[in-house]
This record gives sequence, C-alpha cells and structure tokens, in this order.
Amino acid sequence: MIFTWQQIPSPTVTEILCNTGCDGVVIDTEHGGFNDETVISCIQIATLSGKKCFVRLTEISKTKIRYYLDSGASGLIFSTVESLEDAKKIVEYSCFPPRGRRGLGLVRQNMWGEKSLLGDDPVLIPQIESIRGVENLEDISSLDFDYYLIGPYDLSLSLGVPGKFDNEQFMVYINKINGILPVERRAVHIPSDVRNQLKKYNGYGFRCLGMDTMALMEYYKEIIKNA
Repeated sequence: MIFTWQQIPSPTVTEILCNTGCDGVVIDTEHGGFNDETVISCIQIATLSGKKCFVRLTEISKTKIRYYLDSGASGLIFSTVESLEDAKKIVEYSCFPPRGRRGLGLVRQNMWGEKSLLGDDPVLIPQIESIRGVENLEDISSLDFDYYLIGPYDLSLSLGVPGKFDNEQFMVYINKINGILPVERRAVHIPSDVRNQLKKYNGYGFRCLGMDTMALMEYYKEIIKNA
C-alpha cells in the first residue's frame, strides 16, 4: 500500500491528497497542529472518498484511540514503541474482546448501529524508531501487528546520526529490522528525497511517501528558482 502523509490540519488538504492515486492518508497528530474535531473531519473526508485513513498518535492514549477509531479511522500508528509492555497496551485499548478491552458504542465506525457492531479489528502499526525499539522488536512482533513502521529520522537521531540515511550504523539497524520482519509486514515513512531513498525499502508492504508540507516547500522553491 502507498499512503500520503498529512501535517497541515485541514480537511481540504485531506481531500487533495485523496486525489493523488494513493491508497490512503496518514494524519500526523504528533508533528501536525490538529485538534480532535479536525482529525475527525479528515477521517470523514478520506473514508467517504473511498480511501483508508490512519492516524498517527504521539502516545498510547486510551482516550485518543477511542475518539479516532469510533470516528471510523482505518487504523492507528503509534509513535516510538519500545517494549512489549507498550505493544500490549496498544492491543488492549484498540481491540474488542477477546483480543483487547476496547468498549463498544453506537458510533460512526458502525454507522450508529446500522452496520456490524464489531467488524474487523483496526490496522495497528507500532513505529520502530529508536535503538531500544529495534532491540526489543522480536518481543514486540510477538503480538502479530499488521505492520511495523520505521521512522528514519528518529531512528537516525537515536543513533547519533540525524538525517544521515546512508550512514553505515543506520543501515546496520535497518538490516536488523529486515532480519526480524517479513517484507510484507515492514513499513516506512520517507518524508523527503523519496526517489533516492525508496530503493532501500523495496517490497515493503506499507510505504508512506513524502508529506504535504515538504511538497509545498519543494514546489515553491522550484518555481522561485526558475522565476
């Protein structure tokens, strides 16, 4: 699957991104200035456009998980998952019994009771973006998540080489991840320099390419350079 990445808190941006030929949109609440109402509107726009909508969360919050899944998000991405304990909380808060302990209500996800009340569990994606996360990945992956998302910037920062994606130590950790996970379960976000970086992640099952803010900056830089 190919996803776009949204940081600008606007349903209009979601609508534009949904018309790029992607499979869906990731709403980044960690580094974007979203409030809950805007996130919910973005989820509605994406899903009514026939696209998937994942929300990236800064922390494993029972309240935020409930808001966004009840509103119809297709899945959730969890920033900086580093331990089996983190992973167990994700499952507990996000899945209905018997797998988890999520509560059931008449909400947009089930069209206020008009559709199946339970349906499928959401797509759950822990983000592996630190030395500790990589070292504990075998334990984390024992819970059989749908994908495991590499965060290149934070992983390189954790290694002391921020933004140096061709660094030997960075590639050692990428290869550690590749040695643990089957390729179809691997995921990555490539915010910039997509053409050159994409070859490192050939065959990954879930790839997020670029981001709205970077696309705008690169476009206008090109226009001004050629003016």
